[in-house]
Amino acid sequence: MDSTAIAGRSGKAVWLVQLFRLTTSDFTLRLTTGGFLVWGSELFVQRDPTFGTLGDLPLFEDGVDNQTTRADFTLFPADHAALAALADRKHQGSIVEVYDAAVDPLTGLLMGDPDLLFRGVYDFARFVIGADEELIIECGTEESRLNEPNEDRRLSDPHHREVWPGELGLSHVTGVGRKIYWRAEQPSGGNGGMSGGGGYISGGSYSEAVAR
Repeated sequence: MDSTAIAGRSGKAVWLVQLFRLTTSDFTLRLTTGGFLVWGSELFVQRDPTFGTLGDLPLFEDGVDNQTTRADFTLFPADHAALAALADRKHQGSIVEVYDAAVDPLTGLLMGDPDLLFRGVYDFARFVIGADEELIIECGTEESRLNEPNEDRRLSDPHHREVWPGELGLSHVTGVGRKIYWRAEQPSGGNGGMSGGGGYISGGSYSEAVAR
């Protein structure tokens, strides 16, 4: 946090506002918990005429042990078209950010730069029907991918292209259809062999096969 923002939070009259930004391939939604605010070239509003308003923000807590931070955000869609647009599953993986901002109550301008409270990715959305129609967007952090199991990672053309899109180095290599696992123990009863290039290698790991 910069010195100007720190000074803004230590004054007698302090106006703290949270900024919410959802960045998708179709649109960028910028909302505040109160009023409107200009940050650089971006305008954050309390009510977006197309998509609606922001509900209460959750408490942001660190994960415990092998868990990473997760947060649920409540949105009140402006209409059913906004609901459909916000809940589209193609937004999965889109960046969600929340900032804490200090505002000068006399000018309405930012005091220093907003402080990042949360940065995560859109996981999935769920719709709640009650007194109000609410859309809950559940978000995880980018670091959560480090906890994903990798037993399914193996030497294959589809996985190779998933990691390196457009790289066709394994497309015409013989023997890659055989499951050769890396960073994981080979399942019992599996055949660790690999053929191609005029030879056959059986047993051991892929790294050992390459070394030979």
